[in-house]
Amino acid sequence: MSEETKSPDSTSLVTRPGIFSIGSSSVGKRTLLSRMLSLDCEDSFDSSNQVISHGWIINTKYYMADVALWMAHLHEGFSIRSLPFYNKLTALVMVFDLLSSLVALKDWVAGTDISNFLILLCVGNKVDRIPGHPVHAKYRKQLRKTGELGSFDNLSIEFDEFGISET
Repeated sequence: MSEETKSPDSTSLVTRPGIFSIGSSSVGKRTLLSRMLSLDCEDSFDSSNQVISHGWIINTKYYMADVALWMAHLHEGFSIRSLPFYNKLTALVMVFDLLSSLVALKDWVAGTDISNFLILLCVGNKVDRIPGHPVHAKYRKQLRKTGELGSFDNLSIEFDEFGISET
């Protein structure tokens, strides 16, 4: 696995089957990519027009595939068809924040032909921030277990609107 963003070798990524990840800013695309590739993605991915790429070798018990991972922020006027590698994309990963960005993603999908993708994956992220959701309780339990909640685990401590303590 090697990062091939902004390098001369990135042209080779254009010839590989591609996985394209899209979503609004700050929905967790970079975190998802980091965990898939077991690497830290740089924080410089802030430009709404920037498309970043990484090479990835998927090696399983049954097959090996050399693919390109592409990621972009969803912004008004973004057209996936305008990308030079569009015809090599086989999978689309759409990431949204369960609290705020589903509408923007739905609007983008409504104006985009996604029928050409063999694989469609929609990831609703940040469920741990929804009070009352079972994952929210597991998140607090995990904080208790690791000691991060510590002495702050009482009703008098203020939590933000998502139930997560800033401390």
